[in-house]
Amino acid sequence: MTTTKLLLLFSLTFLLTSCSLVSPASQPTTPTAISPPPASGEESEVRNVVERFGKKLQLVSLQSPNAREEIREQYSEFVSSELLERWVHDPSLAPGRIVSSPWPDRIEIASITKKEPGQYIANGFVVEVTSMEVVSGGTARKVPVQITLQNMQGRWVITEYTQQ
Repeated sequence: MTTTKLLLLFSLTFLLTSCSLVSPASQPTTPTAISPPPASGEESEVRNVVERFGKKLQLVSLQSPNAREEIREQYSEFVSSELLERWVHDPSLAPGRIVSSPWPDRIEIASITKKEPGQYIANGFVVEVTSMEVVSGGTARKVPVQITLQNMQGRWVITEYTQQ
């Protein structure tokens, strides 16, 4: 008797499922969103440099007595030697962690524009978080930033950094 009930239940489920299917021709169509063209190889490299640099911001405490060493250690891979020396000479000009909370978590890129061959400008936001946002998500504050990158000797480096 249990087998008969299972067979009946299976048949009924199959029947209801097949009747509820609608043929694709009778379904209304919605326009598909046009996705932006894929980023060029250069643009992807620029994006990668900015995003990786953004993760280093929280590692540089600008109020620390070791700020100069932290700037050199964390940023030298990403910025031109001229910009690095400017920041080392005057850490107040450098991006980084100013107070214990909120702190810079990352850089969100809003746009990347090719200015000229070998040079891009990235506009976005330094996203700051507190321990509350780390647990529950979100952001404490977003600070606008503009970053200029140049290809120097085959690698992309930040040559200008303006944070508001």
